[in-house]
Amino acid sequence: MTTDLAIPLDQRFEFASADWVREANRFLAEQRESINRFAQPVSLSVALDQAPTHLSSTDHVGYTIVLDGSDEMVVNRSDEAADSFQRCIYDQAIPTATIIHADNEDSAASRRREHEHLFGDTQGYYVNAFPANSDASAVLLALHDHMATRTVNNPDIVHRARNLGLETNLLELDTDGYTVLPAAFSEAFADELRDETHRNHEGRPDGASFRATMLLQRGAIWEQAALHPWVLTLAEYLLGRGCLMYQSDTIVKETGQETHPGLHSDYSASRIGEPFPDYCLEATAVWAIDDFQAEHGPTVIQSGSFKQRRQVPAGTTQEGTRLIEMEKGSIAFWHGATWHGSTPRTAPGKRTSLHNAYSRNFVRTIERYEDIDPNIIARNPPAFSTLCGLDDPFGKSGDEGADFERLMYCAKAGYGQAELAEQA
Repeated sequence: MTTDLAIPLDQRFEFASADWVREANRFLAEQRESINRFAQPVSLSVALDQAPTHLSSTDHVGYTIVLDGSDEMVVNRSDEAADSFQRCIYDQAIPTATIIHADNEDSAASRRREHEHLFGDTQGYYVNAFPANSDASAVLLALHDHMATRTVNNPDIVHRARNLGLETNLLELDTDGYTVLPAAFSEAFADELRDETHRNHEGRPDGASFRATMLLQRGAIWEQAALHPWVLTLAEYLLGRGCLMYQSDTIVKETGQETHPGLHSDYSASRIGEPFPDYCLEATAVWAIDDFQAEHGPTVIQSGSFKQRRQVPAGTTQEGTRLIEMEKGSIAFWHGATWHGSTPRTAPGKRTSLHNAYSRNFVRTIERYEDIDPNIIARNPPAFSTLCGLDDPFGKSGDEGADFERLMYCAKAGYGQAELAEQA
């Protein structure tokens, strides 16, 4: 049984678009009775620079909220004279615009912290613009959550990558088949991920698996990781919009342990025939929860090997590969057809890592999340249900044919495409 969507597909909107503003107005109209009891009207405004050109020819969009009980309390322009005014970069504001607080405050606080780690502050976050006990605070929090459940990422992936500072990483993916994102998450988040990983692994008998899997249904911390804005942008660049979570697992590597000897491609599990397609089918993000230095048993990779479009030939060794050394808090990301392997850990202790693999929307995934707990879907933005395979039509036909609502949604959203101009 497929989990029901928390929000219908036709209620998804691009951030600060005309449809987004229209929905915000509709929601506030339902709060008019409460707003009319305010001692005085309050206003806030957000200016969004470097907006996608399909939303604005001027490179700028914005919105202003005036809680005065009028028929139009949200408008599609910014106003520096508002009681609270913020200016930020469009794509850097979306991660906080899609944080959901209801029954999720601990995770919301963690997501705000990680956003500050990436971008320096919580850009465009207006929930705390007024004192918590003010007339406006409860209404603004409710509005924020209502819109967060309906806000989708910028579909112009290259534009988004530029705004997130990922242009060099795109070039490295195109050239080498892999890239490294230093300082991609905070030390505090790394420690939390390690603690949760070891809780999942503890109590296993000697010789048990070094993996823990199916993480998206094992706690909010893994949901947050799956939506990392840098990683998701790189995944969509290689795999197109609508990509899925192929597998989510952690690895705990002990001294002397060799988890992936030799070289392999990540296409092996799906039995992709040769020659591989000239487009990417799967891509992997490896989070360095601990340091990945030579003595810790890091990944080795054969730069550019994805261009050969084949599995690793028998007898191929790790000679000539590059060692992916990175500090705790970094993320390595590679094209799934790139040949890679691992090295044994020689240092004492354990090395912990998170491996999130993503695939194109038509690839059958290793892990199945279509029946995931609906409470998990409800506390995440639309991008999460997309990763879980809930938005696409595959496996959802009924007695009267295919799920045409999902078929049409995927076509309109340009699933499988990375360039905006190629949208169906």
